Parts: sequence; C-alpha cells; structure tokens
Amino acid sequence: MEKRFRERSFYIYKFINDLLPIYALYTILFREKGLSVAEIALLLSLWSFFVLALELPSGILADRWNRRNMLCIAALLKAVCYIIWCFSDSFIFFGLGFLFWGISGAFSTGTEEGLIYDNLKSENREKEFSEIYGKGRFYATLGILIAIISSGILATFISISTISILSAVICVINLIFIFQLREKNYYSERLKEEKIGYFKTFLEAVKLCIKNSNILVSMIFLVFVVSITDYLDEYDALIIDNFELGYIWISVIFTVRFVFIALGNRIAPKLEKKFKSKSKGFILAIMASLFLLIFSVIWNQYAIPALGIGCMIMTIADVIQINIIQGEIKEEGRATVMSIYSMAQNGVMILFSLTYALLSSIYYLKMVYIFISIYCLAGAILMYFINLKTRRQ
Repeated sequence: MEKRFRERSFYIYKFINDLLPIYALYTILFREKGLSVAEIALLLSLWSFFVLALELPSGILADRWNRRNMLCIAALLKAVCYIIWCFSDSFIFFGLGFLFWGISGAFSTGTEEGLIYDNLKSENREKEFSEIYGKGRFYATLGILIAIISSGILATFISISTISILSAVICVINLIFIFQLREKNYYSERLKEEKIGYFKTFLEAVKLCIKNSNILVSMIFLVFVVSITDYLDEYDALIIDNFELGYIWISVIFTVRFVFIALGNRIAPKLEKKFKSKSKGFILAIMASLFLLIFSVIWNQYAIPALGIGCMIMTIADVIQINIIQGEIKEEGRATVMSIYSMAQNGVMILFSLTYALLSSIYYLKMVYIFISIYCLAGAILMYFINLKTRRQ
C-alpha cells in the first residue's frame, strides 16, 4: 500500500528551509565589505538573472524527473552560496554565491507546488491545496521570523561571516526531512505511456498560460504587482540603515514584516472561502498598496506596522491567485507552468533592481518607496478592471 503524503515533514522542511539567520544580514555583510547600495541592487538583479536563465530548464526537469531530488539539490546549492559568502570580499565572489543561490531558487520554483498538488490529487484531496500550501508558507515565514529575531542577537556575539556558515549547516540538516517526502509526479508517469519531448513539455505549458485567461491574468497580476512587494524585503535592512538605527532594528522590521506575512498565509485559505468576489485578489492588492504608501509617506520606525499590514494583505492575494493557477492546470506540467511564471517574475525583478539602484542614486530612499507604492497601487487598480473585462467576455 502506497504511503500517504507526510504533511508534517513538508511543514518541517519549509520551516528549516527559511530558518537562516543570514537572510536578515547579508546586505549588511555586503556593506561591511565595502559595497555601495547601487552595487547591492546590481547583485540582486544578477541573482534574478541567474534564476531567469535557469528557471525554464529546471521547471521542465522537475516535471520529467524526481521533484524530491530537485529539492535536495536546491538545499545543497544554497549551502554552497553561504559558504562562498563567508570567505568572499569582492563583488565578483558575492555574485558567484548568488549564482548558486539562483540555481537553488530555480530548482525549487514550481517543484514544491507540483509535489504538493500531485500528492493531494493522488488522495483526492486537491481542494486542500490552498490550506496546505498556505500552512507551508506559514511555517516558512515562522522559520524566517525565528532566524531574523536571532540574527540581531547572533550578530552581537559572532561575525556575520560565521552566521553565513551556520546558515549553510542548517541547509544541509534539512535534507533529512526532504527525504521523508513522498515523490508523486503525474506528468512523469504520463511520460511512461506517451513520448513527450522536452520542447513539447514547454509548448504545452506556454499554450495553457496564453489560452487560459484565468492563468494569464493571474500571472500578469502576480508578476507586475504582487512580486514587487514580495521582493522589497531584500532591502529592509537598508531602510533601517537609512533611519540610522542600530542592528536590533533590523530584527524589528523583519519581525513585523514576517509576523504579518505569517498571519496572511494562515488567513488566506479561510478568507478565500468566505470572500466570494471573483476579484478578491485584486481588491486586496489595492488595499495592500495603500498601506505601503502610508508607510512610505510617514517614513520612520513608528510606521513599520503599516508596512507589515500591507505585506499581510498582499500575501493573502498571492495565495489566492496561486491557488487559481493550480486549479486550472490539468494534464500539463505543473512545475513548467510555474517556472514560466517565475521566469517572468525574475525578468521583472531584474528591471526592478536596476530601477531601484537608479532611483536610490538620484532620490532619497523615502521617495523611492513612495514611487514604488504608487506604482503598485496603479497596477492593482488596472488589473482589477482588466480582470472584470476578461470575465465578462
């Protein structure tokens, strides 16, 4: 008898996968090694470029091979990144670390969602996807919270380079729980019955994304609006630096952000069932953008809760739209579809990082965030009306 999907192992894996104290400190590490804000933004855009370049082949591989093995490789590559950073002292070597982290990210994107959905489908539990997916993200956020709370404390006793090594060790430990996950891949099983080339796997996913209006609109919305606020956490430490506050405030801003994100991940499945409007994701994104704008206008440590609330609401919108996409995928490769989404996302993130670098060299950081808030608000409103028009057709 085939064993059941071990949800507990998945939750532990998600928790440990983000239990990495280096998350809150690596931009500070770069600053300590002499990099400018613009150089850090360029590094982050380089990271997105690596993910973009590798996303599609890794997505196709995740559909045609073993998704559990992909997650194992992803954990090991992330560990390599942190080890390189520990001994690095130049832009080039920090970029090399991001190369390994980029490969790791590409190997994970779509792989987790596909693994969950196919396991639940095998047990006729597809309707539980948003609940389990949201709960997994909750535990991931909980891991981030503990990591960032501890990071400020750890940084007062040991160097950030040592914290980087500690994070690498945690990645390796996580392999224990990844191996406990059940491998289930319907697309891979389909390959045993019919010959499907790599290009056809890609072509099926592209056709679905273009022809299915629910997927297309959801992806555009996630890529051009939701992803922007998701990506801003990479720059939170720079906000505290701009406020001229101590290291402990780095833990504070990350804690507030991720406490609210954790709440959003837990609330999302319940809100999805109670909130009947088909445009709920877009309405929530409008609300989230308004809170981000409030934070940007006030621009001090007392406005950080507004940032957290905005992140929580945007997280709910994110989970809702991801669930819509997963529900629309039938025979196509799930990981490949999500890799197409992630490819587009990382393409936009490259442009965003370059824009952030440019704006931060021209304007005060406060104005940069006001511009970003207005962009997200306008984008959410536009996508709301596009979605209404699409549904009427």
